[in-house]
Amino acid sequence: MNSSPDRSIAPAPLLGPAELPFAGRAFDRQAVEREHRDLVAAAEDSGTARALVLRGSQVPTTPHGPLLPLLAEVPAATGDPGRPDVYLGRTADGTRVVLRTFPEDAQLPGFEDVAWEGLLTLATAVEPELTALLVTGQAIALWHRDHPRCPRCGALTEVVRSGWARTCPRDGSLHFPRTDPAIIVAVVDDEPDPARQRILLGRSALWSGNRYSTFAGFVEPGESAEQAVVREIGEEAGITVDTVQYQGSQPWPFPRSLMLGFRAAAHTSVAEADGEEILDVRWFTREQLLTCVRTGEVTLPGRVSIAHALIVSWLGEDLPGAEW
Repeated sequence: MNSSPDRSIAPAPLLGPAELPFAGRAFDRQAVEREHRDLVAAAEDSGTARALVLRGSQVPTTPHGPLLPLLAEVPAATGDPGRPDVYLGRTADGTRVVLRTFPEDAQLPGFEDVAWEGLLTLATAVEPELTALLVTGQAIALWHRDHPRCPRCGALTEVVRSGWARTCPRDGSLHFPRTDPAIIVAVVDDEPDPARQRILLGRSALWSGNRYSTFAGFVEPGESAEQAVVREIGEEAGITVDTVQYQGSQPWPFPRSLMLGFRAAAHTSVAEADGEEILDVRWFTREQLLTCVRTGEVTLPGRVSIAHALIVSWLGEDLPGAEW
């Protein structure tokens, strides 16, 4: 391995919507208009608005795909301050969509004969615009559920701006949905000979079995994304990296992250798991990785994740057997 600190790898191609299922075509959020008038009420009055129904983290589906019933046909909102209606936006054909959420054990009249499925199952099976609605709905629903009270004084906040903000009636503070930036990194050893090039993957303490993936972590206050890459790889795998290259981003609403994907060249080659977050680290050549996946020795992340896309981008071909 060439350990010269000023070397660089050839620029890696950026990941696009085709590789990142959650980052496909967006719908019209009408972000300016929702600041000035209640688009939830306007949608209800229209009589043509559709509802994205979430029961827990699942949506109603039929063999033809997820249901977006007329809003008027959906049971009324629960009145739970952590489950308000939210105006999501307008689809390409002009349909207005309102998010309505219920507890995971709710019995909903009119929905007895439908199946309920989660985002990970549906993400690669529906159109990109619908996926974007599902991702947005899940993220903002979880924010409302977890933050119904003012973080300053504890008072119950009021929903404003068509469901996209909450205001405190006691101290007047205004609060918006959180998005937590996190980096995720494919660490590579870019030898001149392609047959000897390697990728470093780790097995998290949170996973059972033999699942390996790229390395990830949240960006800390006062830290750039690139600084977070260097820090996280050093902490989790004992590797020093350089030539950090941005690849693409993906919303990850579990509950509210934005995954910033990078490829980084290893400056040192001796890897050691930290033993807490990461239990094992392994270098793989392309041939070794494909062999381990085909034999079942190693399981890799599913197709909806940016981790999968980062590995495939480096590998140069699709991975066998990856699900969700």
